Amino acid sequence: MRQIAFYAILLAFPAILLSSCVGRTSASRAEHYVRTTFRDVDRVLSVSVDTVTWADNLDYRIGQARQYARTAAIMYESFGGDSPREELDRETAWAAALDSLKDALAGLLDEPTAYNCVVTYNNWSNRVWVQLDTEGHLLNITKDPSQVLLNPGEDVPGYFEVWEKYHDIQQILSK
Repeated sequence: MRQIAFYAILLAFPAILLSSCVGRTSASRAEHYVRTTFRDVDRVLSVSVDTVTWADNLDYRIGQARQYARTAAIMYESFGGDSPREELDRETAWAAALDSLKDALAGLLDEPTAYNCVVTYNNWSNRVWVQLDTEGHLLNITKDPSQVLLNPGEDVPGYFEVWEKYHDIQQILSK
C-alpha cells in the first residue's frame, strides 16, 4: 500500500511542478508588462494568477446564450408574432447546441486558454489587470476593472461553427 502511495506522489509531482512553473512564468510576464507599460512602478507588492480554461470560456458563452434565449422569450411573450418566435427557437437551439458541445469536449475543457493576473504595485490600492494567452503574450492590460476581458483566450474548438449555424453574420452586420 505504501508503495502505491509513493508512486502516486511520484507521478503527481511533475504536474504540481509544471503548474507551479506556469504560475511563476505568468506572474513574471505580467510583472514585465506592468513595468514596461506604467513608468511609476517602484516595487511590486503582489501578483496573483488565475488560470482560465476552455470550460470557463464555454460556460461564459453558454450563459450568454441562455440570457439571449430568456430575452427572446420575454420579447415573444410581450409582442407575439413570428419574428420573436423564430428568434426564441434559434436562441434556445443555440444554447442546447453549446451544452452538447460541452458534453462532446469534456476531456479537453480543463486545458488552460489564458491567464488573468492582478499586479499590485507601490501601494495596495494600485492594481493592474493583465491578461495573457497560454504562451505569455499580452491580451489585455488595464487599471480599469470594467475593461477586463470577460472571455479571454481561445474559444473551444467548434464554438464558431455552432455559432454560425444559428446566427446569420450578414444579417447581424447589416443592423
